[in-house]
Amino acid sequence: MSRLVLGPFNRVEGDLEVTLETENGRVESAKVNSPLYRGFEQILQGKDPMDALAIAPRICGICSVSQSVASSLALSDAMGLEVPENGRIARNLVHACENLADHITHFYLFFMPDFARDGYSQKSWHERIAKRFQAVKGEAAGDVLPARAAFLRLMGLLAGKWPHSLSIQPGGSLRAIDRAEKMRIHAHLREFRRFLEDTLFGDSLESVASLGSAGSLFQLKGGDFAAFLEASKDLGLSRYGRATDSFMSYGNYPVGEGTLFPSGVWSGELLPLEPGTILEDVSHSWMEGESLHPSEGFTQPMADKEGAYSWCKAPRLGGRVVETGALARQVISGQPLVRELVSVSGGNVENRVIARLVETARVAIEMEKWALQLKPGEPFC
Repeated sequence: MSRLVLGPFNRVEGDLEVTLETENGRVESAKVNSPLYRGFEQILQGKDPMDALAIAPRICGICSVSQSVASSLALSDAMGLEVPENGRIARNLVHACENLADHITHFYLFFMPDFARDGYSQKSWHERIAKRFQAVKGEAAGDVLPARAAFLRLMGLLAGKWPHSLSIQPGGSLRAIDRAEKMRIHAHLREFRRFLEDTLFGDSLESVASLGSAGSLFQLKGGDFAAFLEASKDLGLSRYGRATDSFMSYGNYPVGEGTLFPSGVWSGELLPLEPGTILEDVSHSWMEGESLHPSEGFTQPMADKEGAYSWCKAPRLGGRVVETGALARQVISGQPLVRELVSVSGGNVENRVIARLVETARVAIEMEKWALQLKPGEPFC
């Protein structure tokens, strides 16, 4: 038996290692280890509840708004607050801005540059992808970085700054928008649409959002999305990264009485999400105690615990490992293309990237609608 330790990885918040034990060319054991103790639960103990709005977003820099939204929703629920419509829309727009910025950052700056490596030099698509996506030097960086920066100007208008804005509050948003700023929001969204349609998709957002089958997907001829699909099909990325094919979503973006993307669980059929069945498994964590629901759990380090190898707790839904993220949201919301892909090949590398990009198109369209619904002069918080 031989051991290989991979890490730390530079694409996650906090340290991460993967320890592989192999024998006769086969992986016998794989352990994902978070060697950095963070302890946000302990940081928050004894604090004023409103301090969560400043502390929880520090969990993550690139998705700090998600932590802000979660904190504000929890506090709003505890306080019994009614959020004005402007506040709900502003919160959705800020959250969506960060989410879509993360999607295009992942695609252009983290994922596609890997295919520009010399190891793929014999592939028919390599020269084109290397010219386009090579880290720092590729043409795509010159397209996506200005587009991303322009899109994130929405944060300045709606949240004051990013990351770690304090504009999102239990009662809505502290940043009221006037009529001139509403027009600037529309301008930024139109500019972002042009980048997505001309550069990423080579087609309209509506066409991408409504893709209904794998056949229609691979008919895309232009844009960087098509370049990914060519390389992915050649490399067989649909065969890699498959997990349990069980998906969970809490839902996202409040709209009316519900959410744009509904909550639920998918394992071949749509079932309601039962949050009470969620447990935090600590059997392999350097933590004392037993597996409990997050509302009952506690964080007490136990560095010499036998059989433990990570500081992370392992969330389970009814004892099962489930996948979250864009793929889960699109499967559970019933997006027909993603449903078909998952029914054929499950959750895998290719399907996760496709789901991120389809979600980008769907949410960008909704952002334009939300911006139209803002009513300057009426309450935001």
